[in-house]
Amino acid sequence: MQQPWRRTCNGNRKDGSPCNGPAVTGADKCRMHLGKRAQPVIDEARIERQIRAELARLDVPPVENALTELAKIAGQVVAWKDMLAEKVNALSSLRYEGVGAGEQLRAEVALWERALDRCGKFLVDIAKLDIDERLARVTEQQAEQVSSALTAVLAEMGLSQEQQRAARSGVARHLRAV
Repeated sequence: MQQPWRRTCNGNRKDGSPCNGPAVTGADKCRMHLGKRAQPVIDEARIERQIRAELARLDVPPVENALTELAKIAGQVVAWKDMLAEKVNALSSLRYEGVGAGEQLRAEVALWERALDRCGKFLVDIAKLDIDERLARVTEQQAEQVSSALTAVLAEMGLSQEQQRAARSGVARHLRAV
């Protein structure tokens, strides 16, 4: 009896009877009927459901501002590169003594070189995205929204134009202090 969760091959044997072997994950055929070069069909919807379920299980908060998160990652990449540079600069010799010492030396230098490459690539990508300018525009838009809301509230309160100007300048002064 076939279990409902187990998918079976829909291929046929040489004698014409159904194969009914276990299907490869994401495919409708077994490994024999898929062939060497055939790739299994990827069920993207199933994979996305699994990813969403795993993220929900981990209780990962959504990224609120991708540009800010990217800037944080850039800081971490640069810090990693700097830490590895300190390790390489602290080497007193191009050779370590002891078993596996040469491997240790090569590993530290290789990690530093890889960190340099990744740091350079990451910073170039960030420069291409013009993140600083985008963050400035986001901040300006937020400031405009706050200003519009403040103007609307002051008008609803029935304040005179002079009182509204005084209130806006007071808010601006306090925001600059923050």
